[in-house]
Amino acid sequence: MKKSHRMQILVDLAKRKEDAAAQQLARDKAKVEQDVRKLNELKEYAGQYESERNLLGLGAYLTTNYQHFVDRVQQAILQQEAAIGRAEQQADMSMRGWLQARTKTKSMDWLKEKNHKAELMVEAKQEQRQSDEFAMRRFLDRS
Repeated sequence: MKKSHRMQILVDLAKRKEDAAAQQLARDKAKVEQDVRKLNELKEYAGQYESERNLLGLGAYLTTNYQHFVDRVQQAILQQEAAIGRAEQQADMSMRGWLQARTKTKSMDWLKEKNHKAELMVEAKQEQRQSDEFAMRRFLDRS
């Protein structure tokens, strides 16, 4: 088996790893987007409750309960912001992993092509040598 064919096996393996890294990156980016949407929903929800509280003019007891509820929503917002930070870090790690896999795939593909070109040159030289030998024999046979 030629070296370029053996290299193709390694290139294919590297490409599969690169594809897996790209899929992980896509999942991680989708998680960030989902977490951001959830955060925006929580903020909108908290804003609506604040507006309603100001409009309703609630008594002291209801105002206290309302405020406890809004505080819990604010706590959920803080937790969601932390979740976004973790998701973004994971997406960054996935991006670096994908870039490394991509670089490895390109390097292996370049090396495979280099080997293939070298093999073609060797084959061309062998064919030229055979052609020259054949021509020399024909010339000598005529003499």
